[in-house]
Amino acid sequence: MLLISKFYKLYLDCDQKVCTDTRKITNGCLFICLVGANFDGNEFAQKAIEMGAKYVISSNIDFCNESTTFFTKDSLVLLQKLAIEHRKTFKIPVLGIGGSNGKTTSKELCKLVAKTKYKTYATGGNFNNHIGVPLSILETPKDTEIAIYEMGTNNPGEMQVLCEICQPSMVLVTNVGKEHLEGFGNMEAIALEESVIIKYAQNKGGQIILNSDDDWFSQVVKPTGNIIRYGLKSISDVYAKIETSMPKAHYNLYIKNDLIGNYKLKIGGDFNVQNTLAAIAFGLLININPNECALACAEYTPENNRSQWISSGNRQIMMDAYNANPSSVEVSLSEFAKIAGNKLAILGDMYELGAHAVQEHMNIFKLTQQLQIPTFFCGEIYSEVLGNNAMVFKNKSELIEAIKNQRIPKFVLIKGSRGMKMEEVLPCVQSAE
Repeated sequence: MLLISKFYKLYLDCDQKVCTDTRKITNGCLFICLVGANFDGNEFAQKAIEMGAKYVISSNIDFCNESTTFFTKDSLVLLQKLAIEHRKTFKIPVLGIGGSNGKTTSKELCKLVAKTKYKTYATGGNFNNHIGVPLSILETPKDTEIAIYEMGTNNPGEMQVLCEICQPSMVLVTNVGKEHLEGFGNMEAIALEESVIIKYAQNKGGQIILNSDDDWFSQVVKPTGNIIRYGLKSISDVYAKIETSMPKAHYNLYIKNDLIGNYKLKIGGDFNVQNTLAAIAFGLLININPNECALACAEYTPENNRSQWISSGNRQIMMDAYNANPSSVEVSLSEFAKIAGNKLAILGDMYELGAHAVQEHMNIFKLTQQLQIPTFFCGEIYSEVLGNNAMVFKNKSELIEAIKNQRIPKFVLIKGSRGMKMEEVLPCVQSAE
């Protein structure tokens, strides 16, 4: 078995190209065979070499020849140790982004801000877990001047692992919401987990970008040290007065009570203004003019079904179907309700709620009634909770057939957990009367 220094030399010899998926192999890369519940990367060790990988690291000694294929007991641990080893070589600011909701949007906005002045690398997509974070670190280009990594957690203890891998010199925490209740059990446990990144920064003397609109952080941890606060309250260092929230936000930006200017976004909702303020706060820490920060954020156009407005004839469709949890659905519905005009929400099941699933889906149903938003509910959980109801559909096939026979209003919100793939409903909504 090789020492980590020897593995690291293999990585460098591959020109810092790493791959864990044979569908994404590049010539001369280092292929690491990961093992999961439903896959075994070791089975592709020989194929990886044939497809152009220079070296392979496998946890199955039968595949190893110690010339092109090398053995390690645990390939995931090895991947993480390689990232830690590589992170030691960084002499640049590193931002770690945590929080329940808005991490990916905040990351994209921070990237736009940083790119106005620096060569910037940021996590691709939402590559934010115990595999994605180390891969992102290992894939960071050599000439990077600012690195931004998204950090997500599903269970207690995961954020600490990510902090030890990422070692952020700056941290941004968006909020605490009802995410992964199946793994955490309750909101306090979620808040404690999301606060780990704050404690890490405090212990290391790092800079903290904190959402002052979220009360959970003050309840579970007393943030101290180098803190810049953002939010919709004037007590924040970076705050906004919103003129219009939906469908696209329009706000006045203040830095320590000084009006900087008036800006319009291509995204809507109070929560997206908060994400924008987070990116502006980050920009201040890396010495970028706040007006330049705000103008960069104003150019952000979402994609991949995240707060994405799609025009179809006279219809405006808010595609927010990348993922969903009770907190994000509540916020989306509350913001959607602000739009004047006829509306329809199309909601899919929310996953990973465990024993909270029935109550949380019922809460969403009650909220749609309270906000007076006509809503189609889709999925087995909603069907179980709401029973025989003309607006409830057990699967997308039934939902799509119903949409074909309905007059669909001007404004439509589509949202659901990733497993529901609610974007499959979009073509039918676009073609509906």
